[in-house]
Amino acid sequence: MKKFSNFLTGVIIGGIAGVIITILAAPEKGTEWLEEIQKKSQDILVEFNRAAQEYREEMEKDLEKRRNSAN
Repeated sequence: MKKFSNFLTGVIIGGIAGVIITILAAPEKGTEWLEEIQKKSQDILVEFNRAAQEYREEMEKDLEKRRNSAN
């Protein structure tokens, strides 16, 4: 659980930092950098979902292992 919470914290901080850097370094017009932010946000969401799925699978394996050892 701690691994996942550390990962989630990193994703959130990284996402915020990415958005800030994109805004500050964007030489494009407003609509263009807004589209870039939306794309980056989608990338972060995809990565978060992948990590959440991995965490779920890890927890399911752990639960199965505990059930088998209890029998």
